[in-house]
Amino acid sequence: MLIITATSVLAQKVIKVDSSHVMTLRVDPSNASGGNVSDVFAEVNYIPLETTDESLFGSIGKLEVTDDYFIILDHNTHCILIFTKTGKFHAKIKSTEGKNMIYDFAINKFTKQITFSRDGYKNMTTCDYDGKVIKTTKLGGETAKDEINSDNLIYFAPDKAIGTYYYNEMDSTDKYYKTFSKSLILYADNKHKVYAHGLPFKKAESKLGNEILYAGNSTQNITNAGIDTVFFYSKAYNYSIFTITPNTIKYAYQLIFPLYASLPIDFSVNPIYKEKRIEYIEKHRDAIFSLTNVFQSGDNLFFKASIYGTTKEDNLIYNLKSGNLIAYKHIQPDEKSFYLPISEDNWNFAGMLTNTGGYLYTAVSSLATFTAYEQNKDNKDVRNLHYNPVLTQYFKKGNRKDNPCIIQLKLKNDL
Repeated sequence: MLIITATSVLAQKVIKVDSSHVMTLRVDPSNASGGNVSDVFAEVNYIPLETTDESLFGSIGKLEVTDDYFIILDHNTHCILIFTKTGKFHAKIKSTEGKNMIYDFAINKFTKQITFSRDGYKNMTTCDYDGKVIKTTKLGGETAKDEINSDNLIYFAPDKAIGTYYYNEMDSTDKYYKTFSKSLILYADNKHKVYAHGLPFKKAESKLGNEILYAGNSTQNITNAGIDTVFFYSKAYNYSIFTITPNTIKYAYQLIFPLYASLPIDFSVNPIYKEKRIEYIEKHRDAIFSLTNVFQSGDNLFFKASIYGTTKEDNLIYNLKSGNLIAYKHIQPDEKSFYLPISEDNWNFAGMLTNTGGYLYTAVSSLATFTAYEQNKDNKDVRNLHYNPVLTQYFKKGNRKDNPCIIQLKLKNDL
C-alpha cells in the first residue's frame, strides 16, 4: 500500500492551464524573408572570450548571463567556465573523469550561486561566481517521492525555481513514482522539493520518453522570456507555446505550419507511430518536429523550428504586429556587423542561447570570424573597414583556434 505523506501530495498545488487568450500564428518558413544586419538589428556587439590554456574550450552548450559574468557549459569537457562581460576569463569549475561529470547547471541570480550535480543527482554542489564550493547538499535520490532530480532549474526567487519533467509511464506502485509524475512543469524550492506542478500530459503520451528527437544542441524547451519571472515552454512534437510564471501556466501561442512542414496532428498520441516516430522524422525532412529556444524581444518572437534536414530556415523571427517572418540564416552581414558572421551554417548552430536585459545572445566560432576577416581584406568594397577597439585587438592577437565569440544582439521592434 502506498502511503502519501503531507510533505508530498497534500503540500503540492496543481496549477491549471489558462487557455483563454491563445494567439494563433500562421508561419510558412519557405516564405521567410531576410535582409541585411542593419535592417533587423539595432545593435550588434562581438565579445571574444579570452583564450588561455585554462580557459580553452570547444563550443557553448549553455549560456547564462548575469550582471557581471557569462557562465558557460562546455559539452566537450563537461566544465563550467566563467568569463567577465568583457570576455576576460574569470574562473572554471572542472568536471571529473568517468561517471562524475557535469552535464548541466542552474544559476541563482538572486544569491549569485551556481548549482550542479556530478554524481547522478545524489548530491548538489553549490559554488559562487568565483567557482569556489559553498556547500554540497544531499538529495533524497530517485525514490524521493516529492523531489526533482535535476540541475536544469530556472530560479525566479532566491528559494524558488521552475523545472521541467519528462514523459513517463510510471504508476503509483513503482518505487520511482513521483507525486508529480504526470506533469511537465514543476515548481520547487531550493532543496529541490516540489511544491506545485502543472501541464499534465495524456496517457497516450506517456510512451514518448524514449522517442523524442533533438537537433544538435537545441534542447532548450524552457527559456527566459526576457523577464526574470516569465518563461516560455514548448512540448515535444507540438506547436504550442506556453508562458510560465510563478503562479500561472498560460497557453499563449499556437503555431500553424503548412502541410509540408507539419507532423500529423495526432503524432504524439496515435499508437501507429509507436517506436516509429524518429524513423518518421528522418524520412520526412521538411517536417518541424519541435519548437525550441523560444524568446521574445519587444514584438518579436524568436524560435527554432527544428527539422531533420540542416539546410532549411530553422531559426525564425516572427513579428507579432506585422506578421512578417524573417529567417535568421537569410540575414546578411553588413557594416553594422563589420561584415562578420552572426551565425554558422552547420548542424550544431543552436540559434539564440539566451535572452536578458533586452538583448539576445548567440555565438560563433573564431574559425568563422577569422575566415570572414581574411575575406574582408581581399574584398575591395570592405577592406578599408575600421573595426572597433575590441575587434581590432582580437584580430591582432588572436587566431582561428581561439575560443568562440559571443554576439550580443538587439532586435529592431518594427520589423
